[in-house]
Parts: sequence; structure tokens; C-alpha cells
Amino acid sequence: MEFRKKLIVAATASTLVVSGVVYAGLTPEGPAEIWTIQQIVTLMTKVSATIAEFGASYSLSMSNKFDQIISAVKIATQQEAVSANGVADSIREAGNQLVNSAKIQTLNDAMAQAVMSYHPDTGQGYDPCGTIAKNKTVDLAFKSAAAMARKTITLTDVAPGKLVDSVPKAMQQRLKTHRDKFCSEAEAAAGLCTVSELPGGDVNASLLFESFPANSLQRDARMAYMQHVLGTPDQKLDKSAGGTPAGETFGHNKNRKDAILSVPAYSLAMIDAANTQTEELQGKSPNEALKIRVNQYFGGKEAKAWAGQMARQDQRGLLVEATKMAGLEVWIHHKQYEQNQRIEANLAALLLISADGLSPQLNEKYQKVLADTAKSAIK
Repeated sequence: MEFRKKLIVAATASTLVVSGVVYAGLTPEGPAEIWTIQQIVTLMTKVSATIAEFGASYSLSMSNKFDQIISAVKIATQQEAVSANGVADSIREAGNQLVNSAKIQTLNDAMAQAVMSYHPDTGQGYDPCGTIAKNKTVDLAFKSAAAMARKTITLTDVAPGKLVDSVPKAMQQRLKTHRDKFCSEAEAAAGLCTVSELPGGDVNASLLFESFPANSLQRDARMAYMQHVLGTPDQKLDKSAGGTPAGETFGHNKNRKDAILSVPAYSLAMIDAANTQTEELQGKSPNEALKIRVNQYFGGKEAKAWAGQMARQDQRGLLVEATKMAGLEVWIHHKQYEQNQRIEANLAALLLISADGLSPQLNEKYQKVLADTAKSAIK
């Protein structure tokens, strides 16, 4: 009982302290015990209610916080997804822009290359229009030279098929032309003629290889030189003598002579025509026009301009220019081939002329062989 009283007093003191209310001390007997028990029950009920309320409030708070965390995680996840999609879209867009830029650059490069390849200054070689015109001009010049050579031959007194009324008169005319136009100092000293502007020009072969105008004194000297080289002209025959054996022999020999002399006559006339300046070539000869074309690549001021243009050429332009040069080279080789043909024809004519002196001996040997063969057959 004593212990119970002490416990009640202690509990009462604790309750007084916990509740924070100061009460007057009560005696342990009587209604104090009942009141204390009631206070304890009340306080325990209040504490339990407070704990339950705290637990409910805390649980609700935790639930709200959890929902907030879940919402935050959801939002963060969505933002992360949006950010990832944004990065992917940005990468894809950047890739598209790069592809478009590459396409545009490719088109620009192709356009620039087309301009470089086909522009007159970078892709057509040196002076494309002028080069074609010059090449055609040179080609026509040498074609005209061949026509001029054929005409020049007919102007001489030794032209193939041509006969003069009198050989002495023709030779006197040659001598008169020489003394009037090409009198030398020695002949002038002998009192035969007066020294001319071109002394001895009609016997000077070097004039053949220099360029002069068509109506110049040098051109007349070349014509006279060709006549001297080709020899004496042939005189006409009377009609009555033409049908005789002697006349037929003369005609045969005349044709043979003309056939042989036509080769050197044409060669000399071609040299003369290639070095004759004409108005069609603006005062230049075919050889001078060809020299200008060649000097464009190998010398002179034309070569400097050509080299400067080549430094600006694209690869296609260089190939085009190389093709032009190759074409010009082929053309020159063709002209050299024609020249070699004339040389071979001259050598053949020389061989025929040289063989004329051997004809009697060959005929004698041939007749002897025939006789020996006949004797052998009889035996």
C-alpha cells in the first residue's frame, strides 16, 4: 500500500510537470487518486490522439512528398526525353545542312570547273578563234602557192610543150633582159651594159629562198634564173616537117625532155611561189606566214604571249592546245612529205638523164646478147 501511494505521488508529480499546469498538492487519500487516474487516462488519450494525428499528418506529408518526387522525376524524365529528341533533331538538322552545303559546294565546284574548262581564257588554248583562222590561212597560202607554181612554169620560155619561133631570138631576149635588169660590174666595166640595182640577180640561186613581192625585181631575177637552169627552149617545126620521120623523132624527144624537165621546173616554181609575197596574205609569203605560226610556240614575241596564256590554262585548255599543236605538226609533216616527193622525182629525173649516156653501150650489149642467143639456138 505504501508503494502504491508512492507510485501515485510520482505519477501525479510527473503529470503535473508534463501538463505544465501547477496544481495544489492533494493528499493521497480520498478523491485524489481517482482524479489522478482520470488525469492520466485523459493525458494518455490526448497523447495517443496527438500521436495518431501526427502519424496521419506525417503519412499524408510523406505521401505528398512522394507524389511530388514522382512528379519531379516524371517531369525530369520528360525533359530529358525532350532534350534528347532536341539533340537528335539538332544533329539531324546539322547533318542535313552539311549535306546541303556539300551539294551546293559540289555544284559550285562543277560550275567553276565548267567555267574553267570552257572559258576562252582558261579552257580553249591560246587564242582559239585566231589560231584556227591562222592555220586555215597558212593552209590556203600553200594551196595557192601550188597554183601559182603551175602558172609560173607557163610564163617561162622552156615550159613543157612550149615551142618558140626562133631559138636565137629567144636567147637574145634572155641576154637583153640580163643586161637591162641584172648587169654586173664586170660587164659594165667591159662596156656591155650599165650596172643594175640587182647585179647578177638572174644567176643568183639565193634569191629563191628569200621573200619578195610578186612584182619586184628579185622576182624577175628568179624567173630568169629558172629559165637558165632549165636550158634552151625548143624551136617550132614547119607543118611539112612534122610528118617526116625526123619530125616524129623530134616530137618524141621533145615530149621526153619536157617530161623530165617538168619535175625540176615545178620544184623551182614551188620554191619561188612559197617565197612570193602577195596581197592575199597582207604582204607576206607562205613561208613567212608559216614562220609566224611556228614562232608562236618557239620564239619571238608571239611565244611570250603564248607562254603567258598557257600559265592560265586549265587542264582541258592545255589538252586543247596540245591537240592544236599536234594538228599543226601533222600538217607540216604532210608538207614535208610533198617536198620529199618532189626531191625523189628530181632524183629519178636525174637518174634518167644520167642513163642517156649509157644508151649506146647498153644497146650494143643487148644486140650482142640477142645474136649470141640466136647462134646458140641454131646449133
